[in-house]
Amino acid sequence: AERPTAGTSVFAPAEGPGNGRRVVLLAGDEEYRSEEALVQLAKILAVRQGFHCTVLFAIDEATGEIDPNASHSLAGAEALDSADAIVMGLRFREYPDETMKHFVDAYLAGKPIVALRTSTHAFKYSDDSTSIYRDFSFNSKQWPGGFGRQVLGDTWVSHLGKNHAEAK
Repeated sequence: AERPTAGTSVFAPAEGPGNGRRVVLLAGDEEYRSEEALVQLAKILAVRQGFHCTVLFAIDEATGEIDPNASHSLAGAEALDSADAIVMGLRFREYPDETMKHFVDAYLAGKPIVALRTSTHAFKYSDDSTSIYRDFSFNSKQWPGGFGRQVLGDTWVSHLGKNHAEAK
């Protein structure tokens, strides 16, 4: 399969029970390769189930390349406006307000969300952030536990053992 190189990947639907429905998949973590796994999931959902799938990536603004470390970037966030469901593979994102608004509007509209792995701590806003969405941060004091605890049921607390050392 061809690896995407910029912005978004779109998979047209085949015939299937998902016809007429749009799934938007959000890739953005620097540990678990969501930019690879969600492309594979999107293709399966499109080819085998008939969903129209769009994968949105974190992009390095200087190079235009997919960069999981670009925590302030999500290409094509307006695709969330027409999503019927959202699949998240996010970790510690701090999107600009104009990007985050698309996500929050979709969440508040009650669109179903499937949150994978680290999405319990999908957002991490800096202490000096003036964003109106800073309470979505996993460590929020105003909205305890942020999006993870308040919407998904829990948030990140810590790693078990020595992260990046004991599993080698």
